[in-house]
Amino acid sequence: MDSEQFNAPPTTTAGLSSYYRRYGARSAETHIDLVHFQHADDIERWLGEWSATGPAQVRAAAAAGLRPTLGFSVYTWNAAEFLALAHQLRQLAPELTLIAGGPHVQQAEDYVGEEALDVVFLGEAEVTLQEFLDSATPADWPQINGLAYLREGAVMRTAPRERCRELDSFPSPLDVLELTQPDGRPRYDAIAYETSRGCPFKCAFCEWGTGAIGSKMYQWSLDRVRSDWEKIVAAGIANIWLADSNFGALKQDLAKAQMIVELKDRTGLPRSFATSWSKKHSRQVQEIALLLHRNQLLPHYQLALQTLTPEALRLSNRQNMSANEYQPIARQMSEQGVPIAAELIWGLPGDNLADFERNLDTLLATFPNINIFGYTLLPGTEFYARREEYRIEAIPVAGYGKAKGEYVVGCHSFSRDEGEEGYFLISAHILLVHGYIMPLTTRLLALTGAVPVSPLLRECLRASIAVVQNVLCELDPGDRMAVYEQRNAIYLAALASPELLYSTLTQVIAAHCRAHGQNPQPVLQVLALDRALCPRVGPEQDTLEHFDFAADQVQQALSAMSLPQESLAREPCTLRIRHPGGVGDILRDADGGSWLRGVVLAREDSTSATQAVALA
Repeated sequence: MDSEQFNAPPTTTAGLSSYYRRYGARSAETHIDLVHFQHADDIERWLGEWSATGPAQVRAAAAAGLRPTLGFSVYTWNAAEFLALAHQLRQLAPELTLIAGGPHVQQAEDYVGEEALDVVFLGEAEVTLQEFLDSATPADWPQINGLAYLREGAVMRTAPRERCRELDSFPSPLDVLELTQPDGRPRYDAIAYETSRGCPFKCAFCEWGTGAIGSKMYQWSLDRVRSDWEKIVAAGIANIWLADSNFGALKQDLAKAQMIVELKDRTGLPRSFATSWSKKHSRQVQEIALLLHRNQLLPHYQLALQTLTPEALRLSNRQNMSANEYQPIARQMSEQGVPIAAELIWGLPGDNLADFERNLDTLLATFPNINIFGYTLLPGTEFYARREEYRIEAIPVAGYGKAKGEYVVGCHSFSRDEGEEGYFLISAHILLVHGYIMPLTTRLLALTGAVPVSPLLRECLRASIAVVQNVLCELDPGDRMAVYEQRNAIYLAALASPELLYSTLTQVIAAHCRAHGQNPQPVLQVLALDRALCPRVGPEQDTLEHFDFAADQVQQALSAMSLPQESLAREPCTLRIRHPGGVGDILRDADGGSWLRGVVLAREDSTSATQAVALA
């Protein structure tokens, strides 16, 4: 099942199926269906259809001495739904053998015997699944490496499965996937694709190097990658998203980037190429990023900093990463026009809210884009195993229930109150900066460095919630985790009352500046520019906006991460701005606010501006 943010072909389960079709001893007599849910709502529809005929087929197969099996590829975003589905299937068809694999179930004891799962696959599963399907009876399971199952009430783990070093021995998932509709149109807009497996780092919060995937990196040959990418673009799929952990770290990665550029030159596709970048931002990594940027393939170049707090870096096993020396990288990439972004995680053991906010203020003055994620405690990671040692306090991810996905809201280095306030800060940053309500104001304050920015973002969010309280009657503004979960509803309600929203923000920002001994006038001028550019409800429209300062030049300076010249504050101007509209219709998520912001079309002189206003 796909996540809410990303629909793509089911390459993981297709890879398992493709391997069994080639190597399975009983492949010719084994029928395999791939079931792909693009949305959680698809599950109920599928279950209704399946329950009409599936249980009878299962019973007939079992009566014939066969072993009907249903498997789940489990990640954090689908775990709750799949565990619930497994329970329903167990009730409908007790004869089914229910199996699961994937990063989220590597803590097998939490699932086998606890949930309606018979077997969990540990680590790389292609070979394990082939041997499992070819086994005659459960009596053969102890000889299959990489399994966990229940026997006489106890969870049994077989020997670990050694990872495959020759990845070309795995047939392509594209061999069994249908990428196009019957009329030739692409079934998918994007695809997740891996050219390598493994991660050399052992970050304590991550499943990549310390969990199911392993620390040694292996990769597919360039011939295999080229063959698959040719099929992908021939199917008309526009975006390739790599599932590699450290793209740019392997010598062959430059050739892959050159290959993707050649494909676009020749075919026009893909339109974008995204990946998780190497944590060592070497000369080759930067060369790859610049190559992709020059060819308009790079949606972002993201530095996965995660935290700048020394103790949190130490406990996360990241204190010696070269990415921590981020300033020169950010400066060099920004000078080249590369869309560079930083990534932070709130809630890591060793961090605290005061340090996190100081770090965020620093990064707001360094990076044009920052993505902040709440720390979700994942099974199979070092922090999960040491949760008692670090006194980690966590609450279930909303909607996940027993899925073992948990927001960290407290630990030995910060209190529960700080933890929830950190999530409130994430909400504020998403709405006010990503949502393009006051991004330029935030940047000006960060670049100036005269007042703390992060506390102001939290103040502004609290004031914004008060603006929409009469609309969102069921929202408890004191429940900060509820605010985090309902941030998009707050965002849309706030943009539906822009005059009230911005008059409220004006008061909060002015008071904050004065409380820190600063004149609020320059900041409020930029807030007026943010007001003119923020996403709007309704259809596309052009507006004329008059400013008592050189708003266009101020926007250019701030977009380049530079402080505007003071003289610009005394140069009035009128700007023609095009608004795409679509708030609440096209735009439903604050994270997409920048895509539907207003765009400055032209600077009007005073005569034409007066005539245009009169005509309007």
